Amino acid sequence: MSTSATTNASSPRLIDRFGRVVDYVRLSLTDRCDLRCVYCMSEQMTFLPRRDILSLEELLELARAFVALGV
Repeated sequence: MSTSATTNASSPRLIDRFGRVVDYVRLSLTDRCDLRCVYCMSEQMTFLPRRDILSLEELLELARAFVALGV
C-alpha cells in the first residue's frame, strides 16, 4: 500500500528563520534508551524526570499541529 501527501498552496507551511520549508520532524517519545551509545548519551548524562517528559496526549497534540502545518 502506498500513500502520497499533497500540499494545498493555501495551506499553512512551517518555515524556519532561514526561509526553508520544514517538511519533517522527529519526536522522541522518551530519553530512556538502554543502549547508552557514546555519541548520544555520555556516562555522566542522567535521564529527565518523568514530569519533564511530554505525555502521550501532549505528543499527539504536537504531532497534529505539525501535520496541520504540512510537516
